[in-house]
Amino acid sequence: MAEIQEKSGGNGKKGAQKKMHIRVDFTPMVDMNMLLITFFMLCTTMIKSQTLTIALPSNEKVENQENMSQASADDAVTIIIDAKRKAGSFDVDSVNGKVVNEVYYYFGKPGGDAGMFGAGGTILSENNNLEKSSLALDDQNGIRKIIQKRNKDVLEKINALKKEYADGKLGSLETKDGREKAQEKYNEQAAQIRKDENLKKPVVIIKSTPQASFGSLVEVLDEMQINSISKYQIDNMTRADSVMLIDFQNRHHGN
Repeated sequence: MAEIQEKSGGNGKKGAQKKMHIRVDFTPMVDMNMLLITFFMLCTTMIKSQTLTIALPSNEKVENQENMSQASADDAVTIIIDAKRKAGSFDVDSVNGKVVNEVYYYFGKPGGDAGMFGAGGTILSENNNLEKSSLALDDQNGIRKIIQKRNKDVLEKINALKKEYADGKLGSLETKDGREKAQEKYNEQAAQIRKDENLKKPVVIIKSTPQASFGSLVEVLDEMQINSISKYQIDNMTRADSVMLIDFQNRHHGN
């Protein structure tokens, strides 16, 4: 509240000008501020934090640890991430001073059933089943297209499930609670599809050379999630992998 105090000047002399002192009391404003803060706190919608879902490893005991990194030749897809190399060496080649990452893949065993090594350890270039790929989405021979072809059965069922979710068959999408329940049903059914042993699906083995960038490895791991790959792992490069890589680069240098 404001208070005006009048004070006559000139010690009460006749005709002296009166002086007014105005004092504003801000004490009631404290109560008003507290009311506004309380109002906004009660009426504000709290935003849920967006977090990354992390798939933690299972704590179940594995009886045969030697078979953990093994997969059948029909299902195995090995992806190798490397940097562009100079012909005939492990030296990294660069374009305009920047290292260019390259991606390769092969199906089954290195060199196929015959292998990459002949008598006396000779390298059999004719058995090299390594193919060059890329992370480009518009590349018909890109990693995404390769994975989608190998995981066709699972993706067909996942896409059908997505359509059911979009059509509201898993629950109403009109309300927040309905969307959360529908999303929960979708996640449960999608997990069952990925675990279905009756569906043909690949086992992806991801390998990386020391010269490859960490960003390329993350991009390949993202492709596993995007394409609903249920079984994949990061493994070390073997001698056969290195020999295949150098042999391929020597034969296709400049391409």
